Amino acid sequence: MNVFMSLYVALLFVVLTPGVLLRLPKNGKPLTVAIVHGLVFAVALHFTYGVVAKMLYREGFADAADAAKPAKKM
Repeated sequence: MNVFMSLYVALLFVVLTPGVLLRLPKNGKPLTVAIVHGLVFAVALHFTYGVVAKMLYREGFADAADAAKPAKKM
């Protein structure tokens, strides 16, 4: 996983934190709210991971990140 994909996952986590964009259920107990938001995060990541990965690799972000790595010594 490259740096840009890690940033995407972290941003998605922050955005789906309870109280940032939404709170589901509105009057639920804190544990219930945390479980629901965890499930929303998992579903959102599952359905968007492939799309974002294709965009990153198509745009050449992965190549730039790989080029910055030092060459392996044999």
